[in-house]
Amino acid sequence: MPHTLVERYLETIKRSLLNELYPELEAQLLYAVLCIAHGEPLTLEALWSARRDDTLAAAIRDARAGGDTLMLRGRDGRGDIVDRPDLRNYAEFAQTMIGRARLDHLQHCAQRVIADNVPGDFLEAGVWRGGAGVLLAAVIAAHDVRDRRVWLADSFAGVPPPTLAEDAGLDLSADVLPVLSVDEGTVRALFERYDLADDKICFIRGWFRDSLPDCGVEQLALLRVDGDLYESTRDALVHLYPKVVDGGYVIIDDYGILEPCRRAVEEFRQAHGVGETLHVIDGHGVYWRRGAQ
Repeated sequence: MPHTLVERYLETIKRSLLNELYPELEAQLLYAVLCIAHGEPLTLEALWSARRDDTLAAAIRDARAGGDTLMLRGRDGRGDIVDRPDLRNYAEFAQTMIGRARLDHLQHCAQRVIADNVPGDFLEAGVWRGGAGVLLAAVIAAHDVRDRRVWLADSFAGVPPPTLAEDAGLDLSADVLPVLSVDEGTVRALFERYDLADDKICFIRGWFRDSLPDCGVEQLALLRVDGDLYESTRDALVHLYPKVVDGGYVIIDDYGILEPCRRAVEEFRQAHGVGETLHVIDGHGVYWRRGAQ
């Protein structure tokens, strides 16, 4: 358990972003979603029972720990139990999808560059609801850092439809996954909710190929890339990696589960002679530290 006030504050921020503070309420929400989706009656008694459903609560905790999609169960027309991953569009209640391990690691990297006096800002390319950015802003606030910014780069209209052969078959656009399409106003409102909205929070709006070449970023101590697609991952690295200073961290989300993302990273590292060791965070994310082995 954290002991200092800084660590306690940041731990509370993470628990809130992950919906770890009130898991019983999320269990009730998920139960209601399932009933609606499958045309089953929703009673007050059943809703109250769902609040105490250890199986459902455990499934929520496991999904949050690993940053995985919660696979909700339901019955098809024949009465057989089946997975219903399509309910993801209606049942993502946390403010970040990256899970506990990657959130803890993000905090570690941000605090490490502050402790090591590595110059530069923090930037996340692909922010969804803004939860990871909120944690970065909270780290800056907790350590009373006044010379770093948090940059948030996103289309704020979802993942672009695949246009390259490398992304064929991976359509995560708003037409398929509207849950991934979060407008800029919603992200700004999240920072306001955590009392972290100030002039250190900077927004870069648009597809990465258009917005990143002249985005105004000068130096980066931490770059987190969460673009999912080959094209988005490649564009983020091409335009932002040169700004990462020695000692700065590069964090790639979804490297472990999305082949187009992994391919973009491997091709970029090879083409640009990036020899730093690629470290695994969990089953999804990886990172390296520029200038380190």
